[in-house]
Amino acid sequence: MPPAKKTVAEDSRSDASTVRERQIAAAAHARKSKQNAAAAAAQAKENGSALKELAAISAETADSAQAPGVSWNTAPLSLLNTYRVSHHLSTPAAFTSPLRQALLTNPGIGRQSPTMARRKEKRRVSKEQLATNVRKHFNGAAVNEIDVVVQLVYKSRNKDKAFRMRSAPNVTKKT
Repeated sequence: MPPAKKTVAEDSRSDASTVRERQIAAAAHARKSKQNAAAAAAQAKENGSALKELAAISAETADSAQAPGVSWNTAPLSLLNTYRVSHHLSTPAAFTSPLRQALLTNPGIGRQSPTMARRKEKRRVSKEQLATNVRKHFNGAAVNEIDVVVQLVYKSRNKDKAFRMRSAPNVTKKT
């Protein structure tokens, strides 16, 4: 006797309505959490409790603060291009200024320039795109801690050795 067929429950709702419902629920949850935070801050002010006020302030700033690390979007363009070249990233160089980017990317003679007439993978990109690619490569790079420690110790021990060997004084031996 064959196993009984499983009945598939029909879902007459469309995916769009489900996504919309999720968005509405997320917005309601965000409003509720903001209201709770505001109520907690008001209660802390009424009670005069500095610890509760400090906790409310730190909770609000923790949401808006960025994670510690390198802020690639504010890094100078020379640093981003140096990183791109030294790590052989496949992303092209960025525009040197926003004015040049505007001139070359907007319709007109700039689109026919050699910079923009290149193959798509060789065209220049915005600084934000370059910073994003550098950040992704940097965060994805695996670091072997033992190798880093060994290199650090080696470089610290031999920091001035090459300089001393190159600029050693000429000593003449008298016989």
